[in-house]
Amino acid sequence: MKNTKIIIAGILGLTLAFGTTSCKKKGCTDSKATNYDANAKKDDSSCLYDTTGSSHNGSHVMIKMSHNYAGASIMPGDFNDIKYTNDKGTQHSITKIKYLVSDFVLYKADGDSIVVEGYNLVDFTNTNTFAYAFPSDVHMPMGDYTGVGFTWGFDQADNISGEYADLNVTNWAWPAMIGGGYHYMQFEGRFIDANSDTTAFAYHNGTAKNPTSGNFENNSFPVKLNQSFTLSADASITIDMDMAEWFKTPNQWDLDAMHTMLMPNYQAQIKMNQNGRSVFSFGSIVQ
Repeated sequence: MKNTKIIIAGILGLTLAFGTTSCKKKGCTDSKATNYDANAKKDDSSCLYDTTGSSHNGSHVMIKMSHNYAGASIMPGDFNDIKYTNDKGTQHSITKIKYLVSDFVLYKADGDSIVVEGYNLVDFTNTNTFAYAFPSDVHMPMGDYTGVGFTWGFDQADNISGEYADLNVTNWAWPAMIGGGYHYMQFEGRFIDANSDTTAFAYHNGTAKNPTSGNFENNSFPVKLNQSFTLSADASITIDMDMAEWFKTPNQWDLDAMHTMLMPNYQAQIKMNQNGRSVFSFGSIVQ
């Protein structure tokens, strides 16, 4: 995986190979596309665009991750203090945040989407990891867009044990006995439990093992953030991550019941997947 590759996909989500279509009734009807078909009578959302090359008239994009807890900004200096209260009313601290995102997407107003394959491991011990710049020779076409997105973790095709040298040296592997591949998140802290004691929690997310079927279920999910914007120059797009939502929507999290041994806990992993879908929002764009 993960040499940078640009994929233009139509609104049906089909991955399309570069080339021209032989269809005479349907095809790419945009003359600016690399696979424009002059014989096509109806556009089929298959248009491909050149987004590489330093001479390309396009926008170089950087994705920045911003972090908050119910609207209050989080920075590494905030770690260790029991200063947060989750939706259930449990007080807790944060001692670690690391997570993986991959395959960034820009959604065009014409219905196509541009996928930039790659990944970024965000680690709160290194603020330089908060930003992911598209490679210098990758430029997004100028024009109107309806949103941005990415994959939480790795999808099934990319979540291959031992595949990524940089991840292999960061204690990021997910155990083979529960599916292998890699973690999607390590979120840790301490909380005041029902006995008023301070107890550690480890909210780790990755592949889910179904105890009934014995099957491994890829637990990643696509994130799409709808926000209209126009690219007219190089751009920095900020995505906000609300850590409080991991404990909130749609599943109110009970840390007393679920604070440890969550990696092999199928129900916990599924609830993380569900809660994660409300965590992200479009922040801002600066050009």
